[in-house]
Amino acid sequence: MKVIRWACVAATSAIVGCGGGGDGGGGTTNPPPPPPGTQTLGSISTSVSTLNLAAGNTETISVSAFDTNGGVIVNVNPSFAVASSTVAEVDGGGTVLGIRSGATTINVSVTLGAVTKTATVAVNVTGQLPSQANVTTTSGDFFTPNKIAIGQGGQVTWTFGGVEHTVVFSAAGSPAGITSGGYSSSHSRTFTQTGNFSYVCTIHAGMNGQVIVR
Repeated sequence: MKVIRWACVAATSAIVGCGGGGDGGGGTTNPPPPPPGTQTLGSISTSVSTLNLAAGNTETISVSAFDTNGGVIVNVNPSFAVASSTVAEVDGGGTVLGIRSGATTINVSVTLGAVTKTATVAVNVTGQLPSQANVTTTSGDFFTPNKIAIGQGGQVTWTFGGVEHTVVFSAAGSPAGITSGGYSSSHSRTFTQTGNFSYVCTIHAGMNGQVIVR
């Protein structure tokens, strides 16, 4: 009888030692995140609800997406569309450029599977695009600022520091380039046509800029 009794005690101890299927610490274990592609889009939010811009200035809208349980969804690709492109423009990355005085909206959408969620950002623009703008290279081998916006018929002046640079355009309708920059010199160009005029320095790889004319 003693052998049987001790065997029962040992078996009971083994069951208790396994924790009865618990986590061994008495706490709650957080479930692992769902595998990619299994989340259902529940909502989106934008970094701002209203943008107030002066014409020629920019600001970027960032977008967050959440699943139906409130978890963050990563690697989403939001789409942006502006209601009135005469007031403001928006690129694929959500950067909004003020064009001229007025009010418009940016419509933001995210689609995941068969579900699409939308949000709206109000945009208020004041003033008009400048007729004069300046770009310098005094801080190194890059154009500062590397993107500017001016009104049609406006003029841009490039001022080079102690290193020679060039300004070579690729788009049709652009003014003549600056093919011999010289040192500590300034060069102005007038933009008579509207468009996006990208340019590069042919001396320094990766040195580029853009003039937006509206």
